[in-house]
Amino acid sequence: MISGLADACLGCLLLFAAAGAGEPDLDSLLKSLAREPPQKIAFVETHASPLLDQDLVVSGVLEYRGKGQLSRVVTEPYRERTDIDGSDVRIQREGLPERRFSLRRSAELGGLLAAFSSLLAGDRTALERSFETTVEFRPGGWQLDLVPRQAGRRDRVGRIRVRGVGDTPACIAVVLQDGSTSSVIQLGTAESDPGRPPAEGCRAVP
Repeated sequence: MISGLADACLGCLLLFAAAGAGEPDLDSLLKSLAREPPQKIAFVETHASPLLDQDLVVSGVLEYRGKGQLSRVVTEPYRERTDIDGSDVRIQREGLPERRFSLRRSAELGGLLAAFSSLLAGDRTALERSFETTVEFRPGGWQLDLVPRQAGRRDRVGRIRVRGVGDTPACIAVVLQDGSTSSVIQLGTAESDPGRPPAEGCRAVP
C-alpha cells in the first residue's frame, strides 16, 4: 500500500554503482533498495477521488519499522497517524475517535504495505509472492510495475508503479482497475512543502 518507505530516502547515486559491472536487473535493484529498519521517509501524497471536488494533498513521514510494520504520519493539512502491524490497522486523527480495522478491508493499504516491506527488505521471493513484477531501466532511472496476485486485492488495484533513480525510490502510484490513479506518493519530499509539485515521472501514470 506505505507510502513507503519506504530518511527519506536516501541520496541519489549513480544507477546501480553498488551492483558492480553488468546489466541491471530486478535482483540488483532490490539489493540496492534494501534498508535496515527502522527507516523514516518524508512524503507528499496526492489523492484523487470522484467524491472530492479537487485532489487532496497531504504530507508527513512514512515510518518502516520492520516486516509488516508501517506507519503513515500526516502532519499537514491535518494531523493523523495510521499504524499497520501485520493485519491490524489503527488510525488516530486529532479530534476524532480512534478507528481499528483489518488490513484485509483495504486493498490499497495492503498492497502498499506488501510492496514497501518487500522492497525495503530486498526480498524478491516475498515481492513475487504478492505481485507479478515488470522492471524497466531507462536513462537516468527505473520503473517497477507490481500487479497484485491476490484476487481480492486485484479486484480493486490494477497495479502499483514505483519509479526511482539508483537506490532511491522517488514516487509510488496506485493505479486502480479502471485505469484511474487513486494516489501518487512522492518520497523524500520536505514535509514543510506540501504544495511542491510532483517530481518528473510522478505527474501522471500512463
